[in-house]
Amino acid sequence: MEKKLFQPHYDRDFKRQVIEEYLLTGCSKMFLLQKYNIQFKSAIQTWMRVLGYKDPGRQMQKFNFGQLIFTSLAKQKDTLTESKELQKRIKELERQLDDEKLRSEAYARMLEKAERELKISVKKKHDTK
Repeated sequence: MEKKLFQPHYDRDFKRQVIEEYLLTGCSKMFLLQKYNIQFKSAIQTWMRVLGYKDPGRQMQKFNFGQLIFTSLAKQKDTLTESKELQKRIKELERQLDDEKLRSEAYARMLEKAERELKISVKKKHDTK
């Protein structure tokens, strides 16, 4: 005697509810299959296809190895260019920092000289508000 498997019929609203839960929560399909006791392993995938949903976790890509190599080389070139630009920016910032250090030192010396020669207290005392 041949054993017939019972395949329950799920209404459209239930299917949409499960699909929405999958897409919004990030739960795995296997988790949802177990949660709702769905026996058909590819049910969610099939329902998504039939109801017009796109599965962000399962996007097939066609590989064009020539394009892949070109893209990889372009990324390397961009990375190299970006690296050179960053090195240039670092040198510029280091130069600006050195200039500010010199300016700060010059101000400090001017204040010391003003206090010493003009006998004026220019620096703020630490205990004043």
